[in-house]
Amino acid sequence: MTFRTKISIALATIATVIAVPASASAHVVVRPNEVNVAAYQTFTVSVPNEKENLTTSVRIVIPDGVNNATPTVKPGWEIETKKTGDKVTEISWTGGAIPVGQRDDFTFSAQAPDKQSTIIWKAYQKYEDGTTVAWDQKPTDKQGDEDGAKGPYSATDVVNDLKADESAGSSDDSEESSANVTGAYALAGVALAVAVISLTIKKRS
Repeated sequence: MTFRTKISIALATIATVIAVPASASAHVVVRPNEVNVAAYQTFTVSVPNEKENLTTSVRIVIPDGVNNATPTVKPGWEIETKKTGDKVTEISWTGGAIPVGQRDDFTFSAQAPDKQSTIIWKAYQKYEDGTTVAWDQKPTDKQGDEDGAKGPYSATDVVNDLKADESAGSSDDSEESSANVTGAYALAGVALAVAVISLTIKKRS
């Protein structure tokens, strides 16, 4: 095996290692990551389409302790709420479509629990071919099962000391920002590796 061939294999391996975490990290996320105790908050459900069919339905379960859930009008989508008594326990968006390789946001307002805790958001994403991905599993290193039918749930921490500028309705996607920064560093590392290898090849020539 020649030196150049070894270099090509090494670079391909580096690219694969970088790409796998990036694709595995994409899933249905509910923002913000933190909210004040008993605060009224606008929550955003971020839904990517990672399959080769249109996403046609999104359903989220409103857990115990989260009250007064009210969905925001979403043009192009029909909204249905399921209740137990006066409490909204589920919100469903149907009738619209998220194209392949794209994403969309669905919002609702609600009151956070009245004590410190963690809100677990279980979501269900249905596709045009009838398959449903259940985002309701405890997050682990493995992001989904073999057929991609299950994935990790999102969570929001309910805290007492959240600063005011962090608490209310921010539209910044901190997870996506962190992923972008990580990706930038990774690409910079690959570029540096390529430069070093190129210099080495020139010296050997």
